[in-house]
Amino acid sequence: MATTFIWGAGGMAVRCRVTQTVNGKRIELVNRLKVCPELVVLEADWKRFNELKTEFAQNTFLKNNQAFAIKYAKMAEIKKRVDDLGTSLTKDSFESIIHNVLYSEQIEAEEKRREKAAARKAAREEARRKAEAMTLTKFIDQYIESIESGEKTTVQHGRKYARGSRFNTANSLRHFKEFMEDTRQSYDFADVDLECYSKYKAWLMSRDISKGFTRGRLTGKEPDDLEKSERKQKSKTPLYYSDGTIGRFIKQLKAMLRAAEVRGYPVNPAYRSTEFKAQVLDIDAIYLTMKEIEAIEKLDLSTYHPDSGHENQIELARDIFMIGVWTAQRVSDYNNIGPQNIKTFDNNGKEQLLVSIHQQKTGRFVEIPCNSRLRAILEKYPEGIPHISEQWLNKYIKILGKLAGLDEMIEINESRGGEIVKSCYPKYQLICTHTARRTGATLMYLAGIPIYDIMKVTGHRSVATLEKYIRADKLEVAQKLARTYDYFE
Repeated sequence: MATTFIWGAGGMAVRCRVTQTVNGKRIELVNRLKVCPELVVLEADWKRFNELKTEFAQNTFLKNNQAFAIKYAKMAEIKKRVDDLGTSLTKDSFESIIHNVLYSEQIEAEEKRREKAAARKAAREEARRKAEAMTLTKFIDQYIESIESGEKTTVQHGRKYARGSRFNTANSLRHFKEFMEDTRQSYDFADVDLECYSKYKAWLMSRDISKGFTRGRLTGKEPDDLEKSERKQKSKTPLYYSDGTIGRFIKQLKAMLRAAEVRGYPVNPAYRSTEFKAQVLDIDAIYLTMKEIEAIEKLDLSTYHPDSGHENQIELARDIFMIGVWTAQRVSDYNNIGPQNIKTFDNNGKEQLLVSIHQQKTGRFVEIPCNSRLRAILEKYPEGIPHISEQWLNKYIKILGKLAGLDEMIEINESRGGEIVKSCYPKYQLICTHTARRTGATLMYLAGIPIYDIMKVTGHRSVATLEKYIRADKLEVAQKLARTYDYFE
């Protein structure tokens, strides 16, 4: 095999001749001559270089003639690559070697350009993938939207979330987003561990919500007739979330993480830990005694003329609240009763009226026999009971309680900001729409109705949960026992 270079005015010519002996006969495999204008050098330099006998002399010449040295280096590289192929050399590979050596700089530059272009494309693709990939923040938004739109239903009953549940879920999860913004810490599915939980809970406990505080500490909107000085004084006092509120926020966070995990997202399993919860102090929620209920029922509201311009609805508010008492339902159910909920059945030859309800929150079906008081209210509204917003209903029933003289001072113990806070309120300020349900359950218990029959009315499936609704004091319980059992005679 021989690779030689021949000087020519138009450029160096590369001569390559490859032979192979087969059966004693020499066969020519390749015989190529290619003129390369890119390798043209001065004839005098080429002759002078080839006349040098030693490697040292040649290296010195190359060192002093940079232009020649560059061309000669390409010749040497061509010769090396061609010789390395030996008898494997072909016409095509010969042409390819020359091209790759002569244009190595351009080829290298093109390769780098392509690599950079590929890297930019990959970066754009990665950015697009990340933008399209689900994150915790995106999932929270989608989760809230799916509940508010009705697309997501309750796990237990497959029903749309009630209006209050939709609001509570959105409000709770937006607190977690605000926590991330406030702490400038972005959490993804795998990042919500016990440390994140501790930081979130501490953040919630430290939140002073007094500036935006417009509601009573326990029970809905404050009534319009509170003294301005009292409201002003409250606004100056720091107010923190109660443990119960924090507990609800964390409960909603856990429900959202559970939904994400079911969908295959990499949720940190720490949310299932018994440590991942808020400790809730069971505060004393009030109920109304039969005497207090009767005081509200007997109010003459014809003389009541508040400045609000809504005096025509206060009697309706009383009727709606009393429906809640005598049915022991949630406000989402007792504030939406229509003719379709009123039924009759034969009770030993006597027609008995009942209220039939599919509870919005649980989807459970309950039927409540009507006592004479409930029947009288329902008969007032043959076309159905008009609806009052829960906000105004909360205002009206506080006013009703105040007019009925329910001003006994009640001490309330709450845990706020990690500390037990004791406050005293007149009882009428603590009445809210849910008071009706607690009152109804308690009055049924004091009337001697068995606990399991009460559960059929309230829709509870757990005695332990129902027991939290029964708020009779010790004297009332003793009176119930004395009436019911001969043992105490």
